Amino acid sequence: MNSARRLLLLPLLLAGFAGPVLAAPDRFERTKAHIDALLDRRLKAVPLAAKPANPFLFALAGAVAPVGPVTPDTPPVIGPTAAVLADDDQILAYCVARLRITGQVLRGDVSLLMINANTYRVGDLVPVRGGGDTVYYVKVVRIEPNEVVFSYNDAVLTIALKG
Repeated sequence: MNSARRLLLLPLLLAGFAGPVLAAPDRFERTKAHIDALLDRRLKAVPLAAKPANPFLFALAGAVAPVGPVTPDTPPVIGPTAAVLADDDQILAYCVARLRITGQVLRGDVSLLMINANTYRVGDLVPVRGGGDTVYYVKVVRIEPNEVVFSYNDAVLTIALKG
């Protein structure tokens, strides 16, 4: 009886061991398909456009939206930007938005302003790059402890300084 049990248990034990061995390749098929799906975009990447659009382009209120469909092969056609500003107020607002005022220094009786890592006093001209080769010169009119006044031709703009 004991040997008959052994003979009955032997096929069951062999089937138990053989089952996972035969199922092992199927178990990794799903994992391999998942890895291929994740790496497929990396290994077979779509090339970028020759000249991608600039995401940091400054758009004015009068700027024109992109014209026509934008495809990866052709960059979008953007309307007028900083190169075509209507009046002195727009130019001054455009220029002051690009100034990085980092501090104020009082040397004797003269107030100096740290703008774009340079020091400027009242009456100095601050150069600001516009679109292309255009450079605008903004004048420092007045420096107070809590505000600064800039001008460009007839336009004047007062900026509050953080305390």
